Amino acid sequence: MAARDSLPSSSAIRFPDWQREYESALLETDRNALFERVEAAEAAVLTRRDALTQGPGDEEEQRAIEDALSNLRVLKREQLQFSCAPVRAVPIRAVPRLKLD
Repeated sequence: MAARDSLPSSSAIRFPDWQREYESALLETDRNALFERVEAAEAAVLTRRDALTQGPGDEEEQRAIEDALSNLRVLKREQLQFSCAPVRAVPIRAVPRLKLD
């Protein structure tokens, strides 16, 4: 079954910068394609997380991003047999901003 066939319509996408890639990884049933889907999802989620650190962020999206990263780690560990060391989540707002003078 192709993962994209089961994706919700665009009206259900709340975070378009990364949600489609993430849901594609979650729904992928072909183990051979799963690695690439997880890689693409992680890249999209991390890119958006980095963008949120550059300006005011949506707290709901920030929580969704941390949940997505956690779920992707579970996929990697359970389905792809990765050895994922626990990563301590740092709230985005806790990251200090650099002052450029």
